[in-house]
Amino acid sequence: MPRALLRNPSLKARLLGIALAAMLPVAVVSLAIVARNAQSQRADLERSALETVRALSTAVDTEINASRAALEILATSQPLAENDLQSFYGRARSALQRRQEWDNVTLLDATGQQLLNLRRPFGTPLPRAGDTETLSEVLRTGKPIVSNLVPAPLTNVRRFVVRVPVFQGGRIVYVLNASTKPDVMSGLLARQRFPAGAVVAIADSRGTVIARSRAHDESYGKPVSDTLLAFMAGKPHGFGITTTLEGSEVYTAFLRSHMTGWVVAMGVPRSAIDNPIAASYALLAAVIVLSLAAGIAGALFVSRTVTRPMAWLGDVARGWRRGQVPEVPPIAIPELREAAEALVAAQAERERLLQSEREARAAAEEGSRSKDEFLAMLGHELRNPLAAITAAVAVIDKTGGASHPAAGAATGIIRRQSRHLARLLDDLLDVGRVMTGKILLDRLNVDLALIARRAVAAIQATRAECQQIELVLTPSWVHADQSRMEQIVTNLLTNACKYTPLDGRITVSVASESGHAVLRVADTGLGLEPDLLPRVFDLFVQGRRTLDRADGGLGIGLTLVRRLVELHGGSVAARSAGAGKGSEFEVRLPEIAAPEEAEGAGAPAQSTPRDVLVVEDNADAREMLKTLLALAGHRVHEASDGPSGVRLALEIRPDVALVDIGLPGFDGYEVASRIRAALDGTIRLVALTGYGLPEDERRAKEAGFDDHVVKPIDEGRLAQLLG
Repeated sequence: MPRALLRNPSLKARLLGIALAAMLPVAVVSLAIVARNAQSQRADLERSALETVRALSTAVDTEINASRAALEILATSQPLAENDLQSFYGRARSALQRRQEWDNVTLLDATGQQLLNLRRPFGTPLPRAGDTETLSEVLRTGKPIVSNLVPAPLTNVRRFVVRVPVFQGGRIVYVLNASTKPDVMSGLLARQRFPAGAVVAIADSRGTVIARSRAHDESYGKPVSDTLLAFMAGKPHGFGITTTLEGSEVYTAFLRSHMTGWVVAMGVPRSAIDNPIAASYALLAAVIVLSLAAGIAGALFVSRTVTRPMAWLGDVARGWRRGQVPEVPPIAIPELREAAEALVAAQAERERLLQSEREARAAAEEGSRSKDEFLAMLGHELRNPLAAITAAVAVIDKTGGASHPAAGAATGIIRRQSRHLARLLDDLLDVGRVMTGKILLDRLNVDLALIARRAVAAIQATRAECQQIELVLTPSWVHADQSRMEQIVTNLLTNACKYTPLDGRITVSVASESGHAVLRVADTGLGLEPDLLPRVFDLFVQGRRTLDRADGGLGIGLTLVRRLVELHGGSVAARSAGAGKGSEFEVRLPEIAAPEEAEGAGAPAQSTPRDVLVVEDNADAREMLKTLLALAGHRVHEASDGPSGVRLALEIRPDVALVDIGLPGFDGYEVASRIRAALDGTIRLVALTGYGLPEDERRAKEAGFDDHVVKPIDEGRLAQLLG
């Protein structure tokens, strides 16, 4: 009978055999899926845990960087730069009150001796620093450093310390330190969200606990568990099984900070992962048994309702790589349908945000280009009328038209206001170049005292209402851009004249002090309010103005002074005893030995009659420049556009051609290129233009110009070009 049954199985047996045959691969596949799922869960835990500790490590570094940045700002304060420790003590106490995470601030000298400790009154004798290891590291590397937990000076309570070197004259003079309260990092942990049952710890490079999410007070300052310490040894990061201080086995992920060497570790109980996996295997066995009863048909039906949506999710992932967002197909299972719709919506939103970011970047770049073009055009359009005004004044002077008292006064007003407007325009454009690092210095060996004398003479010539100026000048040589030095002195003098009454006094002095050339401009004027003093060099900041001081200003002169001085490797400082007590501005520059012969101090240019071609499309500017040149004895020819300028130059072959850049027909660069190609070195080409950026000067040289002069040009500079 049994053999007969085996040879001719019944329908029930056949169905059972089919079910068993069908369930065998299902069981095998299910076991493989569960095993893979277990492996995937551990991989997901590892990835998630490492991402969590990486985010927490970043938060710890950010917290420390904030303290370090605040400490570096405090290290650059003026009282510390001037070694005024008592004033710096007050500045440091204010910073300590603002930084709630700081426990104390100390100042050490290079030997480790405490000079200041905010836990003790100023002047109290203080012991040497206890932690010499990190102090030596700061002195050796010259970089900020964060210590491990060390005993704090005077309290012996374990804290970690942020140390910042303080440089003076290229060497470390002090080390500024801020110790941090013990609950800073524990508070950081308290603000985070971690998996249920997880224990998180922050430890220093030696493995000493700085903060812990569980039993922080009992763990603070103690080593982490032996298993964790051994697991972390010599590795920057890792994931494995360790034991907590309480003796529980956990899956542990840790990351060591490149910045501090500290470690952030998170442990998740093994039971939280292993128990669900064991439950998965038990559930699999139950499913297999129940599946036998359900039958093959039901299994195939159910599998189709699940596998099709899952396959679509794979298509979504592949479509994203090709930049496609597929439509959601009909899905019977609500949860999978909602997940699919959410995935598609998220990808569409991501693409929209990326497109918005690309458009915003393009708009910002276009705005930046528009700003640069606007500034260049502003200079060009304003300098043209300035050129006409300046030339008209010179013509009035030469023709004797200014001999009448009223005409003479008008000439003086025109001269002063045109120079004042030119100076404001130069300051406005220069401050933009300086702030973006686009200014180039033409350095020579120059006498700062001589520059100061010239600047005072120029101010007295252009500002009839300026006060009595006293000069105390000692020759002091610097390697600097002469025009920028004159600009520095002129801006300081102009500022002093603005804020000093007519019966006041201004003193300009130049002296050599400890390897520096020191320029001081002091006045007896309105002085500076205490709240204005720290901001006096900031852009657009201006002092209090009285109604009788009608002279204009943009609030950029002192900003330009500071930037130009810093470009020369110097420093500038402002002092004032308060409102109504005057002020003093001090500029310090590296001094050099006096050269045997001053650079750039040649004989004045001699005016020899020349054949001069003026190519200028502005009729007023062209007429005044032509008249001024004719009065100086030159033979002048004129053209109003590019083509006629080239034609006339080739006909008359002038000695000098003064060519504007913005010309109709074709521009001044094309004029220069064509004239230079035809006449080579037989003519001197001068670009007389309103475009004054370094890029404009470079283009002029490439086009063949010998000189690049920014409008308006004064009579002396014109004579020099023609001399």
